[in-house]
Amino acid sequence: MVGFHGTRGETAARLVDGTAVGKSENDDDWLGHGIYFWEYAPQQAWRWARQRHGKEAAVVGALIRLGRCFDLLDPENVPVLQAAHADFVLAMRATGAPLPENVKKNKRLDCAVFNYFCGKMVQDGQDFESIRAAFVPGSSSAGGLERAWKGSGIFKNAHIQLCVRRAPNIVAIWSMKRDGRYGRDEDPGFETESG
Repeated sequence: MVGFHGTRGETAARLVDGTAVGKSENDDDWLGHGIYFWEYAPQQAWRWARQRHGKEAAVVGALIRLGRCFDLLDPENVPVLQAAHADFVLAMRATGAPLPENVKKNKRLDCAVFNYFCGKMVQDGQDFESIRAAFVPGSSSAGGLERAWKGSGIFKNAHIQLCVRRAPNIVAIWSMKRDGRYGRDEDPGFETESG
């Protein structure tokens, strides 16, 4: 699988030179803790990197071995995740701890459920190395729930994300130019969406 990761220029250079990719462990990572990539979508990675890092934005491409992947594009896996959610809710109630909530772009409940589920799977000897899911921005996300045309099943800014849970599954990393070609840009200046 080929994925694209948005970051800062300095970090991108280190990754290309062989520094290990660090895991995101935010409490609102929607697929749980891991290393996030846009599947076959370099411009999506650039858009995110520019919004987050401005003039310091950079993108790397990566060859990823999904390994044992919990793929939510397979409808058979959704009931498995729903069962994990129900178990997680019961476990939280048993401890009296407050249940995390998803509020707009902050997916704290999703993150907690995925981390809980993956932890249970490790205990059962079935470790997932990656998670793959489609993301369709809701009305509260940047750009909103915008269809390609009236009644279309195609949504602007929808994409597939990969959460790599095991760094050794990232086989190779390379630099990406702003136009989506491989290699470093000679001009490190900032470009806006319109050019």
